[in-house]
Parts: sequence; C-alpha cells; structure tokens
Amino acid sequence: MVKSHRVGRATLDDGVVTTAYRAVATVECAQCAGTIAPGALFSRKSRRTPSGMFGLTATDPICVTCRPLRLEGTDEGR
Repeated sequence: MVKSHRVGRATLDDGVVTTAYRAVATVECAQCAGTIAPGALFSRKSRRTPSGMFGLTATDPICVTCRPLRLEGTDEGR
C-alpha cells in the first residue's frame, strides 16, 4: 500500500535541501511518534538497517513539527 508521494525539493530550517513527501495514508513520525495525517507534508531521515540486512538503508518519516520544511518555490510548509 502506498503511504506517500514525492512532492519535490524542500529546504529544512537549517538550510539543508531535502525531498518533501505528502502522506496519502496516516503515517507515524519516527522521531516523536506523532501522526502525520493524509495530505500533510513530511521529510524522511535515512538510517542504516541492522547488520545482516546487507547494509541497506531505510528511510523514516519525520513530521514538520520535528523538522520544519518549506517547499521550494512556494510558501507551503512549516
């Protein structure tokens, strides 16, 4: 089941450029365990999976309360 769609480039509060996603279904923030509602923007944070998983990287959703972002070219976000 698809839980999000890539929206485009966004800038975090610290100036780092990232990819913004829009939730299609309810998603849980990996940092605060809060709910990311359908239609809400969020970013992702990469993490290494446990050993034995062949060094794969997983991406965890992070809500805009924990990592504020602004879509490039718009006022949307934060």
